[in-house]
Amino acid sequence: MSRSNGSNGTGDTYTRVTFQALVDAIIPPTCRHVEGGGTELVAGAVQLCMDQFVMREIDHSQFVPVNKNRNPIPLLRSTAQLLDMGAEQLIRSGLAQHPLNALLFPGGRLFSALSRVDRQQTLDLLDRLDIPLQLLPPPYQNNPGIIQTMIDSLNQLTMFGYYSEWFGYGTTRLFPPDYRQVEFFPPAERFEYISVQGAIQQV
Repeated sequence: MSRSNGSNGTGDTYTRVTFQALVDAIIPPTCRHVEGGGTELVAGAVQLCMDQFVMREIDHSQFVPVNKNRNPIPLLRSTAQLLDMGAEQLIRSGLAQHPLNALLFPGGRLFSALSRVDRQQTLDLLDRLDIPLQLLPPPYQNNPGIIQTMIDSLNQLTMFGYYSEWFGYGTTRLFPPDYRQVEFFPPAERFEYISVQGAIQQV
């Protein structure tokens, strides 16, 4: 399920692949009916490079105070580790519904090898704090508030990026905002959603 054309986003390969598996679980590709009785595939978050969007937003945010003495691991990587530890807890608890498949997102670890439904369950497990907090990497160790805030942020950022014009910036999407240019428009059904949301916000 990982992108065949690779990714030039922020972070090492393990971190990037883990975030690909994350956004794929939040907004998977779907099929829709078209005129004439056929179906077509609607791209999900990973096909639209939302892992890059989410990683960039987290990497450029002030999500947690930077303290190199207490947080020796970059936040993106520690978040990937948090997801893997959640996956391990899911498996240990006997809650995983499907066998692991390391071919889904090569280069990842436990979280990336879970089925999509089990990755969704892992996010729910972490949001419930159903995991030994003392074993987590900083800044999540013994910090339930930051865990829940991050899980909420991962969901919201994926949704926000997917239903925005960000993918349409094409080769400039990773540039600073002032240097981005729209190279193409998002798919029609997403553009309609954006228009509706904009109209609602103006009411």
